[in-house]
Amino acid sequence: MLIDLVSLASRWLHVLSVILLVGGTLFMRLALVPASEGDTIGPDAREAIRKRWAKWIGMSILFLLASGLYNAGIKATDYRMDGVYLTLLSLKIILGFVLFFLISVINGRSERAVRWRTREKYWLNIICSLMVCLVLIAGYMKMSPQSPKEPKAPAPAADGSV
Repeated sequence: MLIDLVSLASRWLHVLSVILLVGGTLFMRLALVPASEGDTIGPDAREAIRKRWAKWIGMSILFLLASGLYNAGIKATDYRMDGVYLTLLSLKIILGFVLFFLISVINGRSERAVRWRTREKYWLNIICSLMVCLVLIAGYMKMSPQSPKEPKAPAPAADGSV
């Protein structure tokens, strides 16, 4: 029963972190950047929003890494995973790390981040496209048929009793 609650909490944490990252990034691309271009939001307000958002990015990445590792471990021990599933899982992990890097750089404080923000729309378009791909892959993986591993028979007692 305890493992079920931990698994449920891990799943929720994973999904909520994805919602935060995807939703926040879409907000940046569809609302914040256009408002900044139209002088609706000044540079100071925009920078304050970016700084607050950067903290949530860091926490979301941490939660995604922890919950993703746990969820993959549970899946690997409880279910048979065929080649397609393992390929998609690998692709999902690689895309995740690429996204973590891009999101961190575009919202960072370094000189590189400032340079990347000169082409913010371009990078946000790439990030949003990769996020959509990642969500589609995850949705397919969740709906793909999976068979549980058969429980292992208990080992016979050393004294020969059953």
